Amino acid sequence: MSDHLRPRTTPVKPTKAPPNTRREMTSMHLPAHSLMPNFNFCVTYLNVQEELKELLDNEEIEKLIQHAEDIASTAETCYEKVVSLLTCASSQVHAKFCPDAEFIAFHDNHTFSPTNHPNDVDAGRPDIIGLLQSVLKELKASKANRIPWHLVLSTVEEKRGSDAKDGPGQSAAYLGCANQSRPDLVGMYGLALSPRGFNIQYSCPAGLTTSQEFSWTSIGALLSYIYTLYFPRPDFASRDPSITLARSDNILSSPTWDVDVGNKVYKNCQVKFVGQPWRRMTWVAKAEGDESELPIVIKDSYHDVQSSFKEGEMYKVLHKNGPAPGFARIEREYEVECEGTPIKVSMNGCTRIKTRLIMKTCGVPLNECKTIVDFFKAMYDVLESHRWAVLERNLLHRDISYGNIVVDAEDAPEDRVFNDPNRMIFINGVLNNRPHALPTARLLDFDNCARLDKMKPESKNYLLSKEGEANQSDQPLRCRTGTPKFIARSVGLGEILVDNSYFEPMPELPDDLAAKYEQVYRNDQSGLRQFHEENGSTHGGYLDAQVQRKYKRNPSLKEADFAHHPRHDAESVFWCIVVFVLLAKPLNSEEDSHNHQLNTIWQCIAEHEIGPSGAGDKRLPLMNTGHWAKWLHEDLGYISQLMEELTLQVQPEYALLNPPPRPLHLHEAMQRLILRYVHLWETTGPNVELDTNNIRVAERYEKKPMEQAMHQFPIIGQIVSASSLGKRSSYAMGRQEESGAKRQRTITLPNVIVNVVCPGSDEEDHDDYEEEEDDDDDDEYEEEYHGGFSIVVVERAWIDLNMTRKPLEL
Repeated sequence: MSDHLRPRTTPVKPTKAPPNTRREMTSMHLPAHSLMPNFNFCVTYLNVQEELKELLDNEEIEKLIQHAEDIASTAETCYEKVVSLLTCASSQVHAKFCPDAEFIAFHDNHTFSPTNHPNDVDAGRPDIIGLLQSVLKELKASKANRIPWHLVLSTVEEKRGSDAKDGPGQSAAYLGCANQSRPDLVGMYGLALSPRGFNIQYSCPAGLTTSQEFSWTSIGALLSYIYTLYFPRPDFASRDPSITLARSDNILSSPTWDVDVGNKVYKNCQVKFVGQPWRRMTWVAKAEGDESELPIVIKDSYHDVQSSFKEGEMYKVLHKNGPAPGFARIEREYEVECEGTPIKVSMNGCTRIKTRLIMKTCGVPLNECKTIVDFFKAMYDVLESHRWAVLERNLLHRDISYGNIVVDAEDAPEDRVFNDPNRMIFINGVLNNRPHALPTARLLDFDNCARLDKMKPESKNYLLSKEGEANQSDQPLRCRTGTPKFIARSVGLGEILVDNSYFEPMPELPDDLAAKYEQVYRNDQSGLRQFHEENGSTHGGYLDAQVQRKYKRNPSLKEADFAHHPRHDAESVFWCIVVFVLLAKPLNSEEDSHNHQLNTIWQCIAEHEIGPSGAGDKRLPLMNTGHWAKWLHEDLGYISQLMEELTLQVQPEYALLNPPPRPLHLHEAMQRLILRYVHLWETTGPNVELDTNNIRVAERYEKKPMEQAMHQFPIIGQIVSASSLGKRSSYAMGRQEESGAKRQRTITLPNVIVNVVCPGSDEEDHDDYEEEEDDDDDDEYEEEYHGGFSIVVVERAWIDLNMTRKPLEL
């Protein structure tokens, strides 16, 4: 796609950390424009049927009208009256249309937080919840019982008339939490109400939408909401029939799920992680089963149909010559169906399709590394796996983060054997001269991976075939993606960092270790394993003052010449190291005297956000050397020298060098440093054991008040993400990166001009944040809405929402 159709670089909307509570989600994480009244809501999202008219002519409607009048005439909140209203409406729909179905009840829950959120967060207290009658019976069996999120059918938020405008935002946050907790439901409905009226909302992975505010005379809209809970719309999937709640002696306890993958049903799957709502909402669960089949991890995601790459295709490329060490193994990837049709959700031009990846690898998170040596070995091996993926498979991960790395991994039995002459060699293979030694860590989540060469697709589904997308390959890799805390500085800002111009040469290894290193990697294709600086160079180049002046004189070129390089992923590994060592606590240690220093420096990580160009990076203080000894736990001060040297290697902007360095130069520098110090610690010590259950505690201070609920920013996510590529000759991979303006349309990589493609606009959780234009019509709309549009109902629907026996005065 040509430059005039696709921006040179994907802009990034300012982001916040993923919300941990309902309050955080309400204040700043709802999708843009999701609270603007949607006057087509009834015909678009509710199951509107002619037969509902019969209820409006039924004498029982008087009871419903009376309940509505009671709410409209009450200045304060009255949960009992709302429960009576909704129960009455549900009773009328149930008796008329589905007397044999289980009754949907409503329950006052405003004093208790629902339990068992899959991410173990405090998600707040919905005032009223919709649930099945059988669940309500269990709930009332004991005063100690609490409703769990996984049994919530609908949420209701009640406000006083004075703060009614805040209701939709708070209600939406509860719906997002319910979406995360109900993998068996595709979407969720909710109500926000006050004495002046009510809004109906629908929430699904494609987004969130809110109806106009209906007056209490609009009984038809309320009945349509209840009717839709009993009879979901037939034109889009409401449930995922392949996921069901596992049998349990106590339905109020922590849930497990049975997942039908077509040829087998995995029982009692335990949820390990759920991504943020209104995005991909990645759902990861570990299955139980026979030892011969374990481990099995099931990963469900709602992928944007515009996305150019599928995670399963990336794994096919990695494992094309057998199960490649260093990465998760997979069984298959497929689209989840409901009644023979793929499950899709659409909203505001975004369509997502549910995809399932069956993985045959599982592990434990980084924080379970038992020693400092174990951790740095894992970091070396992640760098090794990543550089191999770039060199041998031409894949760039683009989202390396703390949560996308596991250690102590287990694999299900595999019939095939990895048969690749240019295999990766991990750190234990270097230290012990065992080239086939297994990795100490695995790199996962290829959701945001980009293939640097589209010319040799692995399968016909690998590329988009839509008209207008076929020629994307003339673009450099500008799509900006990553997890905020771990994203490279240049990628986060979308520009070249022209002020970072202090360069350290490529590290050297001690003679004995260098000989072992060069011998083990004697067949290396990158041309870097035996690299040595010459004539005062830095990674083979020199600072080009003329290029630096060019960027300073014309700042727009910093963005125009930006592209995502392999070194940016290596920087993400550095940020993983930073987070780990700052919070690492030695086993059986007391809190140390350096903790007050941690409180200060941790704010740089905790408050870091992805912002627009020129906004700066709050992590920059961590790039100041000379302080690592006081930031670390006092018993880990011995690793400060390694952290200082790693910082000096990551700190500069290598785009300012002439000639540009080879593509994997930062991987090489970081691996040499890690190898040197790990070898030192293993042979002479120390190697401190770590507390895998506790970390150092850094207090976080809130420095700004909560924003208004009506001013929303999109939620961010974090969040387990294919052609036959020939082997690269030493010369081929040794070619230099092209710098500056030369990279506006192409990137030079292995011996060819590589056409680079960005995945589609749906880059996430942690992800590609696309900036949306401000809506200049908001003020005008607000005036029109309060000028009388609240009673204008969608006339295309059959229901006259003012059709009641008598008008109600509010």
